[in-house]
Formats: sequence, C-alpha cells, structure tokens
Amino acid sequence: MNRIFSLVIVTSILCFCQMAQAEQVKTHRFALVIGNQSYTTAPLLNPINDAIDIASRLNEIGFKVTTLTDIKTQQIEPLIESFYQQLTHFNDDKVIALLYYAGHAVQLQHRNYLVPVDVKLDNYASLLFSLYDINKLFKQIPRSNNINNIIIIDACRNNPFTQINTKVGTAIISDGLAPIRAPSGTLIAYATAPGNVSFDGKGKNGIYTKHLLAHIDEQITVEEVFKKVRTGVAKETKNQQVPWEHSSLFEDLFINPPKNKDIPDLMVF
Repeated sequence: MNRIFSLVIVTSILCFCQMAQAEQVKTHRFALVIGNQSYTTAPLLNPINDAIDIASRLNEIGFKVTTLTDIKTQQIEPLIESFYQQLTHFNDDKVIALLYYAGHAVQLQHRNYLVPVDVKLDNYASLLFSLYDINKLFKQIPRSNNINNIIIIDACRNNPFTQINTKVGTAIISDGLAPIRAPSGTLIAYATAPGNVSFDGKGKNGIYTKHLLAHIDEQITVEEVFKKVRTGVAKETKNQQVPWEHSSLFEDLFINPPKNKDIPDLMVF
C-alpha cells in the first residue's frame, strides 16, 4: 500500500512539474533598452555602456531585447509606442515588459521628462517640445491583467539645465525627479530617491547600473533584486545615493525566474 501511495504522489508531482514548465513557456519577456549619452550640452560618460551591458544580460536570460542609443526627439515617442503596442497580441499568456533608460531626465514644474540627445534650449517652448513626458509613457502601457511592467530609470546624474533663461521668463528645472505613482501592475525603479541626484562612477558603468548588473539575473523576486541594488549603491556612496522604487505589482515577479519555482520540495518515502 505504501509503495502504491508513493507512486501516486510521485506521479502527481511529475504532472505538476509538467504543468509548471508549460506555464513558464507561456511567459513572454520583452525589453526596450535606451542609452542616451552624446548630448551637446552636458554629455555623459556611461549610458551607452550601461545600455549595452543591460541589454546583453537580459538577452542571456530570455528577453527579446530592442536596444537604441542616443535617440532624438522625433524617435522616442514612436519607439515607446511601438514597444508597448506589441504586448497586446498575447491575450492569454503572461507578459513581462521591461523598459530601461540611462541618460538625462529632468523635473520641470513637478513633471518628469526623459531628455533626448538633441534637446533644444533656445527657449521654453523649444525645451518642452524636445522633452518626453513620462506620463505619456504610462498612457502607452496596455491595461491588461496579464502584463507586468518594470520601468528602470538610471538618470539624474546631474542637472545640466538648472536654470534656463527664455524670452518669456525663466524655466526652473529642479534637481532629481518628482515622485510618481506607478500604473497598475507596474514597478518603477529610480537610480536615486526623488529630489536627489545620482553619481556616474569612475568605471565602465554608472554606480546604479553596476550594482543592477550584479543582481539582475539572480533567481529572486524583482523586489529582492532592487533591495540588493539599493544596499550596494548606498554602501558605495556612503548613503549619498539611495535608489528608490514604487510598485503596484499584484504578484511575485521574476526577471530571471527560478526553474519550477512553484513545485514543492520532493518528499522522501
């Protein structure tokens, strides 16, 4: 009787393994990776390296990756729109969409903007036209329960446009980014806390991305990944830079899922 019972249990576990593996196959992973570096005003040192290295690591763990560097004003909006549009074709499967951006980003009048490399500083109207409002990005995210989103913004390395004199007045661009709420099913990760600036670092990668690369492929939840990144960055910068996240995820999410994570430990008979 015990042998029969053991056989039934083992058979059930094997069936469960097959179902779990099938469920993993049905999770589609997409990434859009952007690195902006060659600005006419205040060029940066690391974003292209950061973008290439992040893209390579994501590709290794099964993401379908689109990588672009030094994108301009006319490119960024259709690029982001196209990236999120492709996610609407997977109605019955799970989808993970990861957007990584390294480069300048600014806060203007309590709104956050990504900065293309051809940003125009001639006047206030030209500046606004050049920038990409992050709220536009949020509007592109499909509202679907099967899609989980990760948005990583490695920006605020400095503020090269602190005060811009224009013909119609003065546009004040604040240090750091303003706090924003993530759309449903989304985690937003910042290189530093709202209102603060981050550091480039002295090596190949910026400090934040260096620590992200150290943990992004670990088989732990995305929240645990960013906790480790936060600990490493804070320690290296002596708490001058503390990464920050805002999450509205409803379930445990893995950038690199462990094999058969839902299968219980095998029992010994």
